[in-house]
Amino acid sequence: MKVLLLIYSKLVSTNKKDLYRDLERNLEILNKVIGIDSVYASISSHFKDLFDRFPDVCFINNLRDSSVFGAYKGLRKLRGDDVLILDGGVKVTRDLLFKFLGRIHVTVGTVKERWAGIALVKMRDLDYVIRSLEKNFEGTMIDAFRTLRDTYSIVTEFLDLEEDTGGAILNIK
Repeated sequence: MKVLLLIYSKLVSTNKKDLYRDLERNLEILNKVIGIDSVYASISSHFKDLFDRFPDVCFINNLRDSSVFGAYKGLRKLRGDDVLILDGGVKVTRDLLFKFLGRIHVTVGTVKERWAGIALVKMRDLDYVIRSLEKNFEGTMIDAFRTLRDTYSIVTEFLDLEEDTGGAILNIK
């Protein structure tokens, strides 16, 4: 299993320090649960200083500075593995990870019908997810996963995380 972090400019308000502190906490948990060699990040040019801060992370260039295009670029690089997609604005907990790691199908975390910043993509469905992301470059991540379900008939579970107080809630400034 690989982890793909999506880091783009909408995550930062005026201070990158808060985002970097959260990323550091998330990476500690991810390294313990999934492994140190399994973390990749799709970043835009706004975050060149991440290379020095997090040398253990493999970086992928996100040319369009959006979550959908970042996921597209990252998933194309990570073919051949199950991929856990995490938005950079999500606060990860062990419980949240374990809710997703045992799933059989493509699983998308939602809060009030919006993407919660976490999704699990199985290797067998990866090419279809990439195609659905291609069709939704101007849309949102939830649009891409609905396209996956409706167009390609891939079983996609939308897991409601609204009841979880410590769950993934995407915090875009």
